Amino acid sequence: MAATVVRNVFVYGSLLAPEVLTALLHRVPPASLAVVHDYHRFSIKNRIYPAVLPSKGDKVFGKVLFDLSDQELHILDEFEDIEYTRLIVSPRILNTLGADGEPVVGTQVGDAQELIGSRCLEKVGTSQADTVEIGDDAVEISPGHAAGLGLTTEVTAYMYIWADQGDPDLVGDWEYEVWRANHLKLFLAKYVGFSNISNSIDAAP
Repeated sequence: MAATVVRNVFVYGSLLAPEVLTALLHRVPPASLAVVHDYHRFSIKNRIYPAVLPSKGDKVFGKVLFDLSDQELHILDEFEDIEYTRLIVSPRILNTLGADGEPVVGTQVGDAQELIGSRCLEKVGTSQADTVEIGDDAVEISPGHAAGLGLTTEVTAYMYIWADQGDPDLVGDWEYEVWRANHLKLFLAKYVGFSNISNSIDAAP
């Protein structure tokens, strides 16, 4: 039996930013909001990017990039380098819930939805005092925020996890919004030269 070809990648850190994807891949692939269960996203001391490792009962929010080419997968492998290991996971695609508790139609992530790292976009309820009832088909992302799990939500995707599972420099949590506000420009300035890898691949015969 032929092995299943995986073309999707679950991303949860700097690759959530369309600017980073454009620098690396020269495009922003189609994507959907997603969650991977039983993992935790850590900050790394003295670094501005995160690490993910298995952690029972935790969950990591991000997005799934769909239908990447072999060349694009190779570029991401080079970008993540030896500090990360690529493995296959089963993210669940999310539909955000509106104030009426009904799923918002469409899960494609565009620039206007630029995400979340660990937060949802839709406020559930009309005041800070409102509570969110979470059933079997939804997950709470933060107080007053929820995302619904569709009927056909599980997909197969690669995810890059931290190679050193005993690293003492992994601490706490990592927040995409904080990183984007404080470190995106620095990250692009420091790593923008990395896009030369994709340029050299494009130029190869």
